[in-house]
Amino acid sequence: MSAAAGTRQLRKALVGLWLSRHANESTLRLPVVGNLRSRIVRGRGAQLEVHGRLYLGDAPTHVGYVARGQAPLIELRQGARLRIDGRVRLGDGAKLLVGPGACVRIGDDTHFDGDSRVISAVEVSIGNGCAIAWEVLIMDTDFHRIDGRPSGDAAVSIGDRVWIGVGAKILKGVTVGDGAIVAAGSIVTRDVPAATLVAGNPARVIRENVSWD
Repeated sequence: MSAAAGTRQLRKALVGLWLSRHANESTLRLPVVGNLRSRIVRGRGAQLEVHGRLYLGDAPTHVGYVARGQAPLIELRQGARLRIDGRVRLGDGAKLLVGPGACVRIGDDTHFDGDSRVISAVEVSIGNGCAIAWEVLIMDTDFHRIDGRPSGDAAVSIGDRVWIGVGAKILKGVTVGDGAIVAAGSIVTRDVPAATLVAGNPARVIRENVSWD
């Protein structure tokens, strides 16, 4: 091993130790690894449960890096919970923002491309084997009220092997079934059946019985 390669491995290990201090698991097995730009902000009583490994940053597509140089960020407010089941990757610029008392769960072999967002005020669940493209927004809250009415925050549930295309938005209260495809730029305001392709604003079913690789 060259001296340069050894230095890179040492730096990666030190960054992993620094990030893993936020996780509930032992830092000796480095449940969290990332690049020097990676950031985790954890409020009082917040929990980061990693049952596998969480990778932050440096997630290229086959044509290169989409958000090179941007910092991946996880912010857990007071009493929030983020559970990682398996191996999950957040690309450069991806952000997970979990509000006070809220819960986000992400399954094995799910990856987020650069500059994607998950914003949770109550609960977001994302299954196994999901592909979430760059600039996707998933959120379970409206943030504001209209005419004094409650904001109506509602949980979002995304099944296994779901592909969410570039710039799509998944809004509060939506359930996306297993194997579904959400086309680029779609705005999803209602449930998506399993193994369907949806597109448009608001998103509607374009094809049924779809599969993807």
